[in-house]
Amino acid sequence: MKLPKYAWFILLTCSYALLAYETQWNVYVILLLLAISLYIVEVVYEQQYESKKSKENKELQEEIRSTAKDAHLKNKQLLTIVSSIPFPMLLIDQFGNIVMHNNIASLCMSHLEPLTYLDNPFVHGVREFIKDAFILERDMDKIININGVEFQAISIPVLAKSKYSGCLVLFQDISKTLEGEKMQKRFIADASHELKTPISVLKGMVEILNRDDFDDPITEKEFLSQMAKEVQRLDVLVKDLLQLSRLSLSNVILEREKCDVCALFDKACDSLWKNAQKKQLNIQKDYQTLEYAFCDPKRMLQVILNLLSNAIKYSDSGTITLRTRMETTYYILEVEDEGCGIQKKDMEKIFDRFYRVDDARSRQSGGSGLGLPIVRSIIEAHGGNIEVESTYGKGTLFRIKLKN
Repeated sequence: MKLPKYAWFILLTCSYALLAYETQWNVYVILLLLAISLYIVEVVYEQQYESKKSKENKELQEEIRSTAKDAHLKNKQLLTIVSSIPFPMLLIDQFGNIVMHNNIASLCMSHLEPLTYLDNPFVHGVREFIKDAFILERDMDKIININGVEFQAISIPVLAKSKYSGCLVLFQDISKTLEGEKMQKRFIADASHELKTPISVLKGMVEILNRDDFDDPITEKEFLSQMAKEVQRLDVLVKDLLQLSRLSLSNVILEREKCDVCALFDKACDSLWKNAQKKQLNIQKDYQTLEYAFCDPKRMLQVILNLLSNAIKYSDSGTITLRTRMETTYYILEVEDEGCGIQKKDMEKIFDRFYRVDDARSRQSGGSGLGLPIVRSIIEAHGGNIEVESTYGKGTLFRIKLKN
């Protein structure tokens, strides 16, 4: 319990008063000693109190500093997270002011001064979306075009003590997703069309052969031969579709090893030699390096077979050259022909699925239109790239670069 302040002074005054009235000395001395004792007690108490108060103040200051440091750290972490978000983000308070945004929002939306969203020179669609989200105070999403790029705008209400205090608006770039969906739909449509053609041929021939009045052994034999070709074409198409689908996945497993590419060229030549002989084509080998490449031999053989098969298919005369060489750290494979070549308008499309430079010639030879897309997928899975050079009417060169 704290003593009354200056109690010692009151006792000292009383002792002097008693002395003035000639009170006994022993009473005076007792009061004087009591006053001195109270004075000492009060001084000690004040020191202890100040010491305790100082300690509490220091602890409070330390706690405030620690809290401020934590708040600063969390704020810094929040700003880092916001800045690292790979799409535009805006935080709008209950008064419509833009209180926070990331760098990419500045790039996409120009001016983001501390203005209300209504005063900001947003794209019209953005302003209207934020206005609706602000008025309705609920989750919203909508596709908006910003400077030619498709974004999915998402609004999330921000609540403070169960009361609406603004909204968080995110803009996610979905242009690649939409393009992927578009390509997928086109792929399905193209695949359906490619499958429909041989199926229609087979269906028509089967209907004719099943007619009661049909009795023509020669035509029947021709039909059966054509049906066998269409079945073979369907088989190739389905296998290529499955393989291309597997290669499109990001987790393609390659069985890489040190591979003799020259031996793969020789093996491909042995497989397609008869096809080249039928068209009196000369296959020339120009192996400028005998070094091994680090690749999947089965898939690389498939690439070489496809390119050599195309060279034979689109050449009516001349020479096909198979070439290997080293270029700095790259292993180069080339297949060059003196065939019909590729027109400039077709150069950018030859690696598209189901695209054929010469549709009639490709269908006649049983091509699926998926050979070059498969080749490119295999090469890209190896971390390499494929290039093409062509002069229409003179020939084509396919060049593969593999990091060795």
